[in-house]
Amino acid sequence: MTTSEMVSNIDFTAPPRLTGTANRALAQWNGTATAVLQEFWQALLGNRITLQVARTDSSVAQKAQQALPDPGCAALLKIGPDRFDSMVAFSSRIVLTLVSEMLGTLGEEWPVERDLTAAELSLVELLFGEIARAFSQGWPEVKALPVELDQILVRPLRSRIFQPRENLIRSVVLIQTPVGEEALIILMPQAGLASIGIDDAAAIPVLQQAPAPQMRVLAETLPVTMSVRLGKASLSLGEMNQLGVGDVLVLDQALNNPLEASISGRLHFLGHACRLGQRQGFRVVAAKKD
Repeated sequence: MTTSEMVSNIDFTAPPRLTGTANRALAQWNGTATAVLQEFWQALLGNRITLQVARTDSSVAQKAQQALPDPGCAALLKIGPDRFDSMVAFSSRIVLTLVSEMLGTLGEEWPVERDLTAAELSLVELLFGEIARAFSQGWPEVKALPVELDQILVRPLRSRIFQPRENLIRSVVLIQTPVGEEALIILMPQAGLASIGIDDAAAIPVLQQAPAPQMRVLAETLPVTMSVRLGKASLSLGEMNQLGVGDVLVLDQALNNPLEASISGRLHFLGHACRLGQRQGFRVVAAKKD
């Protein structure tokens, strides 16, 4: 059995970790995707399951896979235009816990470990599909990153997804449940991350002539109006004339999709509505790159 305590004692010393801009980009993506996944799972599991990114390591695949939970279950994801392989691995007991919570049958202790039934596997596929959707929508750019669930792996410790000496980035996310805390493990190849722009080599800044300090100060004081678009609805003139107090318009914006923030009619940010005291707020989750 692999618990969060056992995971923290693994010695990952092989390849160097991502640093600088690449590390910050990965941390932002993981953090946003985890928050989005918790929102998606709340619709299926309720609010008793919480997720939190714990840490990130680097390792060759052989060592990383030795730390995977066994018995366990994993989501094999295809990410990016090149569809590189990534894995999100769970222990069997946390998978059974999630399924039991989904069915409303979770007791006060960890479920007894056993094989999943066909019906339970279909529920796991639903939960794992939301992982792919969360990584796609959590991508910190305006255009979503292609991420799809390729298959569910049983006994991921024995899988041969990665080459033994392939350099991987491992992220650990803690899952807090009513019966205890467990860790899920995310494995992504460094080469795959580089293919979508998360790479130290690509983060070297290009030297440019700095603007005059006076011009910079002046530019930073110019007022800018940002508009956040909630959504739109199409209706006839007759329907519009019949609208009254208390009527509800159905907008084209899905509940879980981020809102668009524009400046001078050009899309600059994506985010979600939030509350700041007695005021409406907008939490940025993605920024458009020039």
